[in-house]
Amino acid sequence: MRKGLFCRGVIYYAPALIIFLFLSACNQRTCEVGDIGINNKDLSLRKRVSEVYYPDSGKDYVALAQLINGYLSEEVLKSLGHKVDNEILEAEAKRIDENTNAPETLKKIKNVYGSNRRAYIKTFIRIIYAERALYNEVFLRSKDIHKEQYLDAERLNKKTILSPNSFQNISKDMGLKIRRLKISVKEGIMPYERSGLKHAHTAVGIERAERLINTISMISQGDVYPDIIEWPEGYQVIRFIKKEKEYYIIDSVSIPKREYDEWFWEKATKIPVRIYDSKLKEEFIKMSLGQRW
Repeated sequence: MRKGLFCRGVIYYAPALIIFLFLSACNQRTCEVGDIGINNKDLSLRKRVSEVYYPDSGKDYVALAQLINGYLSEEVLKSLGHKVDNEILEAEAKRIDENTNAPETLKKIKNVYGSNRRAYIKTFIRIIYAERALYNEVFLRSKDIHKEQYLDAERLNKKTILSPNSFQNISKDMGLKIRRLKISVKEGIMPYERSGLKHAHTAVGIERAERLINTISMISQGDVYPDIIEWPEGYQVIRFIKKEKEYYIIDSVSIPKREYDEWFWEKATKIPVRIYDSKLKEEFIKMSLGQRW
């Protein structure tokens, strides 16, 4: 699960997050995240956006947490060589307009900003883009980030291809959990060991079932599929056991990818966060330290 400094009106504390606290009466910025400045107007608008999502959450420290988390995501993106400019952000605004599942909510948020397009991009679109792009386009797709997990899947795959009958023993020797699954286009994916018990299983993933069935159709009964199957959350190695009527039975080992939070804070803690408002600083730190991951 992904967590940031803010979730449903709650501050989450990242233990290693370094916050430099500076007091300056002449500095107009309330906070800085790397090179990105946050002022009182930004906080005021973001509080109102927070209220749209979560009534009674419109507090300065909540708005600050949302902005810090979003701008940390942007700074991490840029540190990895990804460009974030006005053209990209306007494209993101267009994507949201065309694909939103909550048009009434989006309308309320736009009403917060009125004609202030610049503020709308800075404190709403920019946050959404940075967090979405960092998670979906960088974290989930990078083999470098998940290299250790990918290599484990690759080792298992290579060993079991050479000795398919030893799939279970090899998996256990590597400390990996094996599951026998029953797959159907109509019913999805379910645990095989419980499939005979009426209503005792929950079938999931029709689309995933279709992909797995297409994969299984390329190999013979008893064989291990020669490639690693990648899903957003991890890597899968499978062996085709048999077919029972319309059901495909497989042995499966899934190796989860890294936890996003662990990786994110590994990167984010290298980015300085400076809070200039002493009162807000005290409230923010108090609420942050009062929560746990």
